[in-house]
Amino acid sequence: MPASHIYAYADAEALNKILSNLLNNAIKYAEKKVFLRLLPVNNDDKNFTVEIENDGYIIPAELKEKIFEPFFRIEKTKHQMGSGIGLALSRSLTELHKGNLHMKNGQTRMNVFVLSLPIQQEMNVYSKSGNILNKR
Repeated sequence: MPASHIYAYADAEALNKILSNLLNNAIKYAEKKVFLRLLPVNNDDKNFTVEIENDGYIIPAELKEKIFEPFFRIEKTKHQMGSGIGLALSRSLTELHKGNLHMKNGQTRMNVFVLSLPIQQEMNVYSKSGNILNKR
């Protein structure tokens, strides 16, 4: 954990769904190890990043994008309970927050999911006529 606190503006329910899905998957598919890291943030950073990793079946490079498709399940892990919708939902909610969710490339011993979200969400201020006055 970083030494200082991070305060981000995000939808609490969506953030809870994203993080709980990633953490539940990490635990469910782990062999023995799960790590959760909140990476340090500097004052001028626009995003914060969380890495969640496990030592379960290593997802092949050619499937690292496919696993984010709705209902996709890896054949070797089909014995685990699940619908295959969690990662797709997590990525969609992340993108709605103007963030990014992906698997780290080049990993051979751990599956590493990287969640990056803006600290401050962009907000539009509208005039009475519906025109955008400014973005915050």
